[in-house]
Amino acid sequence: MHPKITIITPSYNQGQYIEECILSVLDQNYPNLEFIIVDGGSDDSTLEILNRYSNYFAYCISEKDNGQSHAINKGIVKASGEIITWLNSDDLLLPNSLEIVAKGFSENPNVGLIHGNAILFGQNQKESIIKIPEYDLKERYLAYIPFPQPSSFFRKEILNVIGNIDESLHFGMDYDLLARIALNYEILQIQTVLSKYRLHNESKTNSSLSFANDWSIVFSRVLRSVTDSEFAIEVLKSVNLYHDSEEKYVITKIPSNLKLSLLYFLNMQMHYYYITMDLDTVSKLASLIKQLDENFYKKEKVNNLFIKAKILNPMVIRFLRTFTR
Repeated sequence: MHPKITIITPSYNQGQYIEECILSVLDQNYPNLEFIIVDGGSDDSTLEILNRYSNYFAYCISEKDNGQSHAINKGIVKASGEIITWLNSDDLLLPNSLEIVAKGFSENPNVGLIHGNAILFGQNQKESIIKIPEYDLKERYLAYIPFPQPSSFFRKEILNVIGNIDESLHFGMDYDLLARIALNYEILQIQTVLSKYRLHNESKTNSSLSFANDWSIVFSRVLRSVTDSEFAIEVLKSVNLYHDSEEKYVITKIPSNLKLSLLYFLNMQMHYYYITMDLDTVSKLASLIKQLDENFYKKEKVNNLFIKAKILNPMVIRFLRTFTR
């Protein structure tokens, strides 16, 4: 059985990558594929490439949009597949991925989302498999997205309950969607490499701050949506990571260990601030994690970043990190 799978590819001026992306989808040879391209009005070679493959697209449009989240939603509106994902125009699917995903959903009818592993690659980047932790996944799903987005697929029908992509988020929309799914549906991890995730050499500092901010918005929503979260909210407020608003999520699954999700969230924020060289914030977050749970502090090796932040000045850290990227 081959349920229809919709692949949505948002694009803007990715002419140097998009053909490889398209071929990675077409080479799946999946018999029930719906391929949708939503381009934001590219003025490079993208349109020429799209015209070359136009017969393979169920829908293709090129017009100005309001960013990636808006483009994905435009694709979702057109999608008729039972299973959906979006694949950015610089990322790739690996052979047979769609067959594996289709089988996973067919064998697990109660699952709303399936995710696998991915290969990290890019210019001056040695290819490596992104390792997904196998423990505390339910708690991690609420704290951050612990898997590569192009290796995740979800049932379209769940959007009727949780809603589409949040267009106010430009960096954390995948984590936002994951949190909403995790609060209402079962999620299945499979130990298969499904995609290749391209790492670019653009400034990590600005994007890290943007991710950190969006993820703080999402986790604040998570806390407002569940009961007995007052302590966690106060913790976020103490380190200026809480975003106050009236927004809440639909929720049918009660988290079993909100404190652990809080710890994973703080740990991820600490890593983002380390990338930006905000060492004062790194030290504060590390100390807070140790205060909240010393066992977690040791298990997740929070002390490693804490020592670097305490001892090494920003110039030295920047120098050392040039050898580890």
